Amino acid sequence: MEEGKGLVCVTGGTGFVASWLIMRLLEHGYTVRTTIRSSPGISKDISYLTNLPRAAEKLQVFNADLDDPDSFNEAIGGCMGVFHLAFPLDFAEREPEEVITKRAVDGTLGVLRACVNAKTVKRVVCASSQATVIYGGDGDEKVVDESSWTNIDYYRSLNRFGTSYLVAKNKTERAALDFAEQYGLDLVFLIPPLIVGPFICHRIPESIRWALSLIFGEKRLYHLLVKLNVVHTDDVARAYIFLLEFPHAKGRYICSREEISINEMSEFLSARYPEFQTPTKDSLKDIKGFKMRSLSPKKLLDCGFKFEHGLVDIHGRRLATTILSELILEREREMEGERGRVCVTGGTGYLASWLIMKLLEQGYLVNTTVRPHPEHKRDVSFLTSLPGGSERLQIFYADLSDPSGFAAALKGCIGVFHVATPLPHDFGNGEPEEVVIERAINGTLGILKACLNSKTVKRVVYTSSASAVVFNDSGEEMMDESYWSNVDYLKASNLSLRPYFISKTLTEKRALEFAEEHGLDLVTLIPSYVLGPFICPNMPGSVLASLAMVLGNREQYGSLIETSMVHIDDVARAHIFLLQNPEAKGRYICSSHMITIEEMSKFLSAKFPEYPIPTLEYLKDVKGSKSSDVSSKKLLDSGFKFRYGLDEMFDGAIQCCKEKGFL
Repeated sequence: MEEGKGLVCVTGGTGFVASWLIMRLLEHGYTVRTTIRSSPGISKDISYLTNLPRAAEKLQVFNADLDDPDSFNEAIGGCMGVFHLAFPLDFAEREPEEVITKRAVDGTLGVLRACVNAKTVKRVVCASSQATVIYGGDGDEKVVDESSWTNIDYYRSLNRFGTSYLVAKNKTERAALDFAEQYGLDLVFLIPPLIVGPFICHRIPESIRWALSLIFGEKRLYHLLVKLNVVHTDDVARAYIFLLEFPHAKGRYICSREEISINEMSEFLSARYPEFQTPTKDSLKDIKGFKMRSLSPKKLLDCGFKFEHGLVDIHGRRLATTILSELILEREREMEGERGRVCVTGGTGYLASWLIMKLLEQGYLVNTTVRPHPEHKRDVSFLTSLPGGSERLQIFYADLSDPSGFAAALKGCIGVFHVATPLPHDFGNGEPEEVVIERAINGTLGILKACLNSKTVKRVVYTSSASAVVFNDSGEEMMDESYWSNVDYLKASNLSLRPYFISKTLTEKRALEFAEEHGLDLVTLIPSYVLGPFICPNMPGSVLASLAMVLGNREQYGSLIETSMVHIDDVARAHIFLLQNPEAKGRYICSSHMITIEEMSKFLSAKFPEYPIPTLEYLKDVKGSKSSDVSSKKLLDSGFKFRYGLDEMFDGAIQCCKEKGFL
C-alpha cells in the first residue's frame, strides 16, 4: 500500500457507493474527508464509516447539505481531489420535480464553486448515471457511448417512475460541465448503470433491492429487469479512483460491465441459489418492460482501466466477491435474527471473531463466550462494534476450567460452534501439559453436556485441527478424515507444539465418542493452517507462523517445509455450512492449498518485493519435517466451495499486519 497519497473529499459519505469508495480510498493510502447530511434532532449511526480500518487516523466527517451549498466549503478546503456523489434521491417523487432539480443543480454548482475557491483541488470526479445517456428516443437499440444524451421529453412520454431523478441527473451533469469549462475546473463524470454488489451502509441500497427483486418477490419491479446493464460496487469505486489518478482523464466515462436479461437473471439465480423461490422463465414470459440500450465502456477501458468483477467467476480466478454472489448475504443481513440464536465459544480468538462477524452478516443472533480477565480489562470492542453487534451480539464470560459457566451462553441456542481451546502459548506456562490437555477435554465434554441439557441445541460444530490427522507413521502423502494422529507417535517426537497437537487429537476423539453415546448431533471441522485478514487486536499464531519469511522469524522456517493452508473466510463459511447442511455427519477436513517453502519463497518474492524474503539458496539448508497433505473431498462433495486462493490469504494477512502496526 502506498502511503500519503493526499487529502480528498467524498460528498454524501453514508451512501451505498460513497461509503464503499471511502473504504477503498483509505486502503489506497488517502486521507479522506466526507460530508453527511445533518438531520436536526436525529443522531445518525455512521459507525460503519468510523470503524473502517485506518478511519480513526485518516477519516474526518463533516456536516453539509445540498440545500446549503456553502456548507461544503470547510470539507473541501485543502483537498487535492473531490468525489462528488451526494445527490437528492426521491424515487417516490414526494417533492415537485422543480424542487429536486434545483436542489441537485444548485448544490452541485456550490460544491464546484468551493473546489475553485479552495485553490488546491486538482480534479473533481462527479457521479452521474445511465439515466443521462440511455433514453434516446430514436427507437434504435444501438450501443450507447459518452456522446449520447437522454431525451427528457421522450422519457416523459413513457410515463415511467423516476422522472424527477432522471431530469435532475441530466440537468445537473450539463450544468456542471458548463461550469467547469467556464471556470477552467478539471472535471470528469463517471456514468455507471445499475450498481450491485456488497455494501457496508446499514440500509439495503435501492439498486440492490431492484436487482434482487426476483428473490425478494417484488413483482412491481420485474418490468425494470427486462434488459439490464450492471456493474459491481467495487469496480465503480475503483473507477472513481482511477479517474482521479489518470492524468489524461477528460469529460464523461461510462462504467458498465455486464448486460443481462430477466430470463438470464432467472436462470442464473435459480441455479446459484436454489434455496430461494426464484420465478421461472415461463412465469416471466408475459413481463413487459423497457429494454435498455447497451452501454459501451470502451473509452474507460482504452485508458487502461480493467474490470475485476463479473456475474460469475471470470478469468478462472477465485474472486472475493462477484456481482451477485455476495448479495444473498446482504439480503440475509436484513432478516435480523430470523435464522435463530447460536453460540460461539472463545469469541476473542482469530477464527471465532471472524466467524461471529459472518454469522451477524447472515442474520443470526449470536452469543459468545470470552475467558474472564482477572482485572476485567479484556477489550471486546472489536466484537461489539461489528455491524449488527450492538443489537444481535451478547457476550458471556466463561472458562474451560469451569464448564458449568457456559450454560447461560447456550440458553435458547439452536446451534453451537465450539472454537475455544487451549492455544500453544497456554502450554508451558507453569502447568504440566497433562493438566492443560485434561482441561481442554473436560471443558469440551462439559459444554457438550450443557448442549444436551439445553433441549434447544440442534447441532454442535466442533473446531478441530489438521494436527489431529497428519501426525502418524502411515507414510501417506494425502490423508482424509479416516486418519488420526497417533498420540504415542507425538509423545516420542520432538515437535515444539506436541502438547497442542495431542490436546486437539484427544479432545476431538472424546467429543465424537460422547456425541455417539448420548445421541448429540456433532460434526467436527478440521482446518489446516488458517491465514488471511483478522479483526482481533493481536496477531494470530497461525498468521505469525505463515508470515515467518516476511517477518524474518528464522526459527519458524522449519515448520514451512510443506504447509497446507486455507483462508480464514473459507473456514468461517465452512463452519456455517456444516451447521446448516442437514446431511452433515462426522469429520470434515477444510484445506484448499498446499505450498512448499520453495514455492512460498518464489511467491512472496514476486508479490511483495518490498520485503527481504529469503532466497532459495538460503533456504536449501533449512531443516524441518515434511507434512502430509489433507483432502477436503468430503466437504467439497457435500456442496461447499472454496472462494479464496493464496493471493487473498497473504494479501489479507499482510494488509492487516500493516494496519495494526505489526509490519
